[in-house]
Formats: sequence, structure tokens, C-alpha cells
Amino acid sequence: MIRRPPRSTPLYSSAASDVYKRQMNAFLTIALLTLFVVLHELGHYISAKRSKIAVSEFFVGFGPRLFSFKRNNTEYGLKALLLGGYVKIPGMDENEPVEGYDSDELFHTASWTKKLYIASSGIIVNFVLAWLILFSIFTFYGVEQPTLQIETIGVSSTDSSSEAPSSKAGLKEGDIITSFNGNQVTTWRELVGYIEENPNSNVSIGYTRNGQSYVTTAVLESRVIANNESGYLGVSPTIENQKMGIIDSIAATTLVEIDMTKAAVEGIFTLFSPQNLQTLLGTYSGEVVPDEARPLSPIGLAQAGNQIAEGGYVNLFTLLAFVNIFLAVFNSIPLVPLDGGRVVLALYEGITGKKIPDKKLYPLAAVVIVIFVFLGITAFYLDITQPIRL
Repeated sequence: MIRRPPRSTPLYSSAASDVYKRQMNAFLTIALLTLFVVLHELGHYISAKRSKIAVSEFFVGFGPRLFSFKRNNTEYGLKALLLGGYVKIPGMDENEPVEGYDSDELFHTASWTKKLYIASSGIIVNFVLAWLILFSIFTFYGVEQPTLQIETIGVSSTDSSSEAPSSKAGLKEGDIITSFNGNQVTTWRELVGYIEENPNSNVSIGYTRNGQSYVTTAVLESRVIANNESGYLGVSPTIENQKMGIIDSIAATTLVEIDMTKAAVEGIFTLFSPQNLQTLLGTYSGEVVPDEARPLSPIGLAQAGNQIAEGGYVNLFTLLAFVNIFLAVFNSIPLVPLDGGRVVLALYEGITGKKIPDKKLYPLAAVVIVIFVFLGITAFYLDITQPIRL
């Protein structure tokens, strides 16, 4: 017979609660990823409808059909594998059968401006979603900025059992750094710049403690960052949340989105480089693939989202903003069958007045699809056999 636990005994252990929270974080990440992909496809759908171009299917999910209905010559529905969605536009390939549609309803007979509008709309949606997520974070949460107050004192960069230069100089947690080598410092970034420029140097550091001002000296250590020798003091800052106004939020959002876009472009160049593809091939011979070289499947993204969410949901939504930007940049790759390929073809038609026959693009499209299938399978395999650890 099972005894009823006393009122002071929790019905769920903290371990069970943590497991539930992790599961919910993973589910939330996948659900939002699906939403972003569906909204990307919704962009294509709306732009096609506005352009009087037919849309034959609009489904959420992939795989076996769960249910569907037809309205105004478009079939809407839900499929079993809820990892995105798709829109099917007749005539996207000029050689596909298109019975039941008028010529002016087909994609390949549309004007180049309509093709450009339809092809780019999904990309624009993802960029806009990323901007709105970041803007919401800055507006409602603010931004976490490092201050000049010392949060922790580290250890030596060369010997973890030895004191850091900061400790030897007498700095303590709670001290506020005010100057470096006689130069007033107003931001943590400025201080870090001074420190990194002075490896193995004897420097003076001004600080306040309990309202009193002091100056001490320290011999900085040296460490290598990105193949460059940098100074090391051994302090970490106190992080402070700062609220932002609308104008500042707009500016910060735009700058962060630009930086994320640059990072996404660099990541895609790295992902598709011959060297990286060769590294990924080593997956199937038992080699360990570095995290920075691997693609992520929805499983891996859920794993990453779960880990990042442990630091707060602001971090998770920042990740999801980057996911939108990555989707936008990825789909901007100027190769058929991606949106970017359709954008380039539309621009070529607008500039030259000529169309490139789809048949000429089949070999290139086949190569692109093979690479994408390889990356997709490899991503799922790695996320199952070598779960990502952030």
C-alpha cells in the first residue's frame, strides 16, 4: 500500500522538475522553429496571392497528411512531422505539369518583378521576425552591460593554482576600476582594450573601494587570443541590466542584426567549404566533429535551446533571432532551388530580358540537393550520437 506523502514533502523532486523544464525548453525551441519556417512560407503565400499567382498547397509539417481542406483552388492542411511547412506554387519549374491553371496564374509566366517579389518575401519575413524579436528584448528587458565593478577575481592564466595579477595587485571583489596607466576608463570594453594592449607590462590601476580612491600596480600576464598576444589581468565584471528607450532600442536592434547577419554569412561560408565538408565526412568513420564545424538539425537546435535557456529566456530568444537570420541568409544563397537562386534568375531576366531555361539548371540543382541531403543526414546523425554541448 502506498502512503500519502506528508504535506511538507514535495510531490515532484527537483530532479524531475529540472527534467520537465528541459523538455519544455526543447519543445518551445522546436515549436518556435516550426513557426518561423511556416511564417517564411506564409510570406511566399501572401506575395503569390497578391500577385495573382496560384498556390496549390500550403501545409504545416511534412510526411503523412493528417487532414486538409481545399478553398479557392488551394489545399491547406497539417502533416504528421511538425518541423516546418511548405508552399507549392504551380509553374515554379516550367516543365512540371500544371493542369487546371491559367497561363497567367503560373510562376514561370509571371513578370520578373512578381518573381522577385515572391522569391524574396520569405527571406524578408525572417529578417523582420529577427528584428522584432531583438527589438522586443531591448525594449522590454533592456540590455545586460558589464560595469567597471569587479565581480570575481580569477587565477593565473598560466597556472590555475597561482594568483592572477589582479589578486597580486591587491584588487578585490566589489572594487570599481577608474583608470589604467593614468587614463580614465568609462566602460568595460575600454578597460579590456587597454589590458589586451599591454601583455607582460607593469601597469598602474586606479580604483575605488568603499568610496575611497586608490592606485595600485600590476604586472600583467600574457595569453594568446586568435593568434595574437594579449594582456591578462584576471578580473570579471559585474553585469548590470540597463533599460533602453525606443530610439536606442531601434538603433541597438539594427546594429545587432547587422552583426548577426555577418556572423551567419561567415558561418555558411565555413559550413560549405571543401575542408569543412571533408571534416563532416569523417563523421561516418568515427571521428569527433568539432561543434564549430557541424550543422544542427532540429534535434540539435532543441539541445542548444535547452542549454541556452538555462541562462534565461532572453538568451533563448536571442538564439531564435539568430535562427531567423540564419534561415534568411541560408535561403539567400544564389543557387536553385533556394529562394536566392530564384531571386538571381528574376534579376537576370529583368536586366537582360532573357530567361534561363530550367532544364539548364537541373545539374546544378541536383548537386545542391545532394549537398543539402548530406548535411541534413549528418546533422541528425551527429545530434543523436554526439549531442552538442555549449
